[in-house]
Amino acid sequence: MGIFKRVKDVFLAETNELIDKCEKPLHMVNQYMREFGVELEKGQRALARQLFIEKRQAALIGDAETAVEKRDRQARLAVAQGEDQIAKLALQEKLLQEKKLTVYREQYVTIQEQTKVLEDRIAQLLVQSEEYNHRRLLLESRINVASSLKELNQSVVSFQTDGMVRGFARAEERVMMIEAELAAMNHFNAPARRSAPQYLDPTLTPEIEASLAELKQQPAAEQ
Repeated sequence: MGIFKRVKDVFLAETNELIDKCEKPLHMVNQYMREFGVELEKGQRALARQLFIEKRQAALIGDAETAVEKRDRQARLAVAQGEDQIAKLALQEKLLQEKKLTVYREQYVTIQEQTKVLEDRIAQLLVQSEEYNHRRLLLESRINVASSLKELNQSVVSFQTDGMVRGFARAEERVMMIEAELAAMNHFNAPARRSAPQYLDPTLTPEIEASLAELKQQPAAEQ
């Protein structure tokens, strides 16, 4: 009984250690996934702000282009009317808007490049998120299988095998008894043995010996 308990204790200790090693990584993975989700959310918010900046920059470009066209028309109209001073002021404003437009367009290109970088990074994070979720599900599945096996093995190890051994021994003894009884019945019921007893009665030994000696002294013919 003691050895079975020791085997059970050792087995359960090793199994619990294995399960603990599995559960801790799962907790770690869950924590990593939460942190990853936070970073992904930050990236998505950054991309949203970047897209807003890009649209606002596009609006500045549109406003500058409209201003350049407007000042150009004003300058042309002033020249046609002979109002050179007004034409000069319109051309001056046009030049200023054109310079702004050049800067705005350069900035827009840079903003678009930054947006592309953010979009690519977010796409990578989404792919990684899907991969990590899949790997986490696999890990959780492995832990569930290990836990199920642990419970099954616990029930097997905790089963009292000495009762089974005693039961088999009793069954074997019963079969041996039945076989012995059958052999005894066959021994005494055989035809050759039914004609004469196969054992000597100790109380008749002197008479049997005397009869045997007398029989041996008789002539062969008489026998």
